[in-house]
Amino acid sequence: MPNLTAFSWLSLLLWLGGLALAVHFGHALRKKPRNLMGNLTPYLVISGLVLALSIGSLWHKGLNYGLDFTGGTLLEIGMPKMVTSDDVQAALADFKQPELGDRMIQVGANFSKDEADKDYQRVVVRVTRAQPSPEGGRNLVDQEPKALLSHLKSKLGEFKELGSTSIGPTITGELRYHALLALIVAMAVQASYIFVRFGFQWRYGIAADIAIIHDVVIMVGLYSLAGRQLDSPFVAALLTVAGYSIMDSVVIFDRIRENEHYFRGNKPFPEVVNISVNQTMSRSVNTTLTVLITLIAIYFFGGSSLENFAFALLCGITSGAYSSVFVAAPALVLIDRFFKSKPKAASTYHDRDPLDDEPVYREGGSAASVAAAAEGAAPARRRVRGARRKL
Repeated sequence: MPNLTAFSWLSLLLWLGGLALAVHFGHALRKKPRNLMGNLTPYLVISGLVLALSIGSLWHKGLNYGLDFTGGTLLEIGMPKMVTSDDVQAALADFKQPELGDRMIQVGANFSKDEADKDYQRVVVRVTRAQPSPEGGRNLVDQEPKALLSHLKSKLGEFKELGSTSIGPTITGELRYHALLALIVAMAVQASYIFVRFGFQWRYGIAADIAIIHDVVIMVGLYSLAGRQLDSPFVAALLTVAGYSIMDSVVIFDRIRENEHYFRGNKPFPEVVNISVNQTMSRSVNTTLTVLITLIAIYFFGGSSLENFAFALLCGITSGAYSSVFVAAPALVLIDRFFKSKPKAASTYHDRDPLDDEPVYREGGSAASVAAAAEGAAPARRRVRGARRKL
């Protein structure tokens, strides 16, 4: 078990307290629905403040690009005795040929076995040059990696060389380009799919992309604020968050579409959105919590190699859960004020689904029954003729 600091334990308790409050909020809405879409100002203020903090950090601090995006050299060595990251950092401090820039050290917590059945501690050293090389990159070139290994042996003693990797400027440029391209393509395809899926209503795709941009900016901004190093796993986390955010939004959008078709214009669109959000809130909270509990365990007990990846997902998925309800849904309401759009998709309402814990009704039922469902009342059951559906 990792040796957590007092601050880490406090952070863990705050996360657990936040999860408990989220569970209470979700179940409270299920028992007593609230007018969440009646006043959008608080949600806009909260999102605006967090976005301002994130953008401000990106503007002043920028991003701490890691080896994958700046170039550099990675050395893997096997130590016959246990060393700490501070020991390796102290050994690197005296190396001046060339002068080193960023340095990141990862040390194994236990011994491993090599081919000769000898014990060794795996140590990963990532370094960059303080000044670009003649080729223009931050990686060590020519005989510089061997010189660094010789220097480390003189300071730490003999060790086994496990391997080395050097990343030049060409590869780093391609990584940045493809990371940005992957995000843009993912957003465009998701918006197109939602446009088609929801009866060619463009407002759903626009609202979903607004939520995704909201989550991406906050995730990158908080990463910058924390000063964590940006690497390839962060890009994977970024695309994961974009997919998760759209998944939760689609659940809410689908209920909005069904309720909008069901009421057939008898209720204002903001009220339809509010009923839909109340009906899906408990499901959204429960789905998010199962993911967050796992990520919290990985962040606090998964070791240093997974910490940055888990931190990125924690920030992004928390923001995604919030934005699906309090950004995407309000965005639909705001768009509807200026661009009215009639529902075109067919209703999928049916009698109560035995596998669903939320009441859903067949098209043609009374509007009062749906209103009663939004208020938490037990609906009157309708008799369905014909054979019972097999589960």
